Amino acid sequence: MLNIIINGQGPEPQNAMIVSGGTTRLIEIMKGISQKKDVNLYVVSSESVCNIFVKNKLVAHCQILQSLFKNATGGFKLLIDSIFRTVRVCFFRLPVDKGIIYGPSDFLWDVFPAFIWKLRNDSLKWVQVIHHLYEQPFRRKGKNFLVNSLGFLSQRLDFILIKRRADLIIVVNSITRQQLLKMGFDGKKIFVNYNGVDLTKTRSFQPSIRKYDCAFLGRLNVSKGIFDLLRIWKNVIAKNPHLKLAIIGEGDKRLEQMLKNKINENKLEKNIDVLGYLEDKDAFPILKSSKIFIFPSHEEGFGIAILEAMACGLPVIAWDLLVFREVFPQGMIKVSSGNFNEFAEDILKLLEDSELRNGISNNALGIASKYDWDEIARRELLLIKGLQE
Repeated sequence: MLNIIINGQGPEPQNAMIVSGGTTRLIEIMKGISQKKDVNLYVVSSESVCNIFVKNKLVAHCQILQSLFKNATGGFKLLIDSIFRTVRVCFFRLPVDKGIIYGPSDFLWDVFPAFIWKLRNDSLKWVQVIHHLYEQPFRRKGKNFLVNSLGFLSQRLDFILIKRRADLIIVVNSITRQQLLKMGFDGKKIFVNYNGVDLTKTRSFQPSIRKYDCAFLGRLNVSKGIFDLLRIWKNVIAKNPHLKLAIIGEGDKRLEQMLKNKINENKLEKNIDVLGYLEDKDAFPILKSSKIFIFPSHEEGFGIAILEAMACGLPVIAWDLLVFREVFPQGMIKVSSGNFNEFAEDILKLLEDSELRNGISNNALGIASKYDWDEIARRELLLIKGLQE
């Protein structure tokens, strides 16, 4: 019997319905793995994470670590609560003595407890997922220098712990693997296993009656390029004032209000609908009723939202990130970062040329078909079971 212990002590999401790309990967991988009769899942985490497992009908033994603050909403309280649970879980008695510790992200609250558990019991095998490396604080966009610095230093501390004790490291692109090798990681422990998409579910949805020319789906965060989005769309509207953009997603309430204020300041309220968080049954039909997916994100380890859009048959326009060249060689128009005029021109060109749009759409569907969650979960299980041989 294979026992997999999943730790996750990150800040509780203010909207329990919203999950990050890392959490999406965790759930989809565990869906595939848990189908095997010889696997037991144990989750040591917050109530919200355990509820996500329940919502997705994942059979797991959940050990809930109660929060320090009840119904906390402020960012500072959420962070303190996460630190409190991270320290507390290090002294937690694990439900099994043999098995796999599975770290779904390289955040400190996932890595540090795994490191301590491994120190306490070396017969446990530690599997760690690393999504991407943070850039130097002065290069990274989306947060202030202090936050960027803390994130960068925290990840570097995590890497010291992972390098010393992890038995298997899974990365979602080969670029990250090369970066880790340059940092002195053991290449024999690092394996690339991409992210994916639920093709069956995606294909089951019909287009919405609400039609949009373009759509964006993602967390409302500066690093996702939400303010670039407005600048690009303003250039588009200057050429064609009748076009409509759907923004699907939710994030920090302050940023969300700032986004809406800037939409009003730029007189774009008739051309942009901010739809907030939508469940799949509402989000995917809107994607399918759109013509183009635009995603001006500044940093990605993979781009699950892009893959979901491609599975809906949408051609994608995005900034030319190095990782996109690897995972999305087709189905996407890549624009030099910061060239807002070119981005807008590419949108207009695709909207006007249906033949070109359909060609890129077909390529996008082909790319999406290569990344099925079931197959990716199967590969991950093989990697994990290899530790027991």
